[in-house]
Amino acid sequence: MEFNLITNKEEETIALGKKLGKLLNPGDLVLLKGDLGSGKTTLVKGIAEGLEVNPEIYITSPTFSLINIYEGRHTLYHVDLYRLEIEDIEELGIWEYLGSGVVVIEWAEKLPQIPKKDFIEIILEFIDYTRRKIIISGYGEWKELLKALERDGL
Repeated sequence: MEFNLITNKEEETIALGKKLGKLLNPGDLVLLKGDLGSGKTTLVKGIAEGLEVNPEIYITSPTFSLINIYEGRHTLYHVDLYRLEIEDIEELGIWEYLGSGVVVIEWAEKLPQIPKKDFIEIILEFIDYTRRKIIISGYGEWKELLKALERDGL
């Protein structure tokens, strides 16, 4: 299941993330792909809102810390693979977090493998200063859920 949409401003990308965040539970995996400035961290801000992370906490890309952990309705593990090589990714142990929270990975195209068959993949493409093309694909159980969301106007 795949569908495409265009967000016309940052607030729309955040709103999309918030809708997704409301559906996520511990063990869920969201893979984000896209160039620098395509809106990956902006989408994570919305996912954090949907997971009820304290709105006073500023959501940032964990480019240098590698993993940011945010407490909300469920724990959000926000991972950034931008600076890592494959051998570093394997040593990071990110799959261990799946049992205790929601894992969202920026720069997921760098993953050597994905250990789950159920996940969401989101590709963000820069159109211009404010607009982004967003392609959402669901795999495993997410395939049917995303079909329902599309019918409901995700």
